[in-house]
Amino acid sequence: MGRLIQCCSPLAKRPYHFHLGNVRVYSIEEVCYFISKNIYLIQKKHFGKSFVEWVRDELQMEETAEKLTRIWQNEDSTLQDVVVTICCSCDYFDEPQIHELLHIMDEIEHLPERERQKIKSDTELQSGHYERAMEGYQAILRSEDMMDASPAEYAPLYHNVGVAYGQLGEYEQAAAFFLLAFQTNKKDESLRSYATALYLSGAEDPWKELKEHLDISEEKLQRIKEDFETCRKKCSIAVKVRQIKKMRFPAGNGRLQEYYPRIEEMMKQWKEEYRTGIV
Repeated sequence: MGRLIQCCSPLAKRPYHFHLGNVRVYSIEEVCYFISKNIYLIQKKHFGKSFVEWVRDELQMEETAEKLTRIWQNEDSTLQDVVVTICCSCDYFDEPQIHELLHIMDEIEHLPERERQKIKSDTELQSGHYERAMEGYQAILRSEDMMDASPAEYAPLYHNVGVAYGQLGEYEQAAAFFLLAFQTNKKDESLRSYATALYLSGAEDPWKELKEHLDISEEKLQRIKEDFETCRKKCSIAVKVRQIKKMRFPAGNGRLQEYYPRIEEMMKQWKEEYRTGIV
């Protein structure tokens, strides 16, 4: 589990509603958490006059409210000024964490919103939060902001949705998105991923289906098969796979009194690993 953080500031009777993410917060610590989770998407406008009044009236943080007011009165002030003021008003972040947030904000300051959303979703995907990542990518694909996007911008989104579906065990959906990605970018990575997802989806003859639906050479098809076999051999000796195989032995020999406790222990371990990964 993530670390517990005690809220030392007063709790608001009336929460502040951030329309971004439809989030309601009751303390300045929760505002800091909101900032950290939406660092790729927040804008200065999200902390405007109504937010400043909420900080003053509900949290009774007069000094912080005055600092924010002066920031808004200064036409040259930036989102970074707002974030520093908020983050330094409580002990939610230490100094290195604040500098890390500012570094991220400097890097993405001039990026279009769809690119900032993609960076956020990429981070979710790399962190193992596959459903959040998939929702983020699909929100980008549905957005009006993509109307002027090039095919080169669509392909990574399709591919990463496929990755998220694959990690969730939804192989048919994964194959569909990998196919869209390959048809858009013609990259071998998307093609290999499509072939793998087809195989895992239970397709009767994925290699034949691949050959029939796509114009690829026998040489390339053979390379894909070889890569897949190499990957499958590596997976077969992975720690979790070996654990499952070992666990199935007593069940196959009728020793269910050993099997079910092992299942329960493994599920407990996996749940703990999943919770540890949630920030």
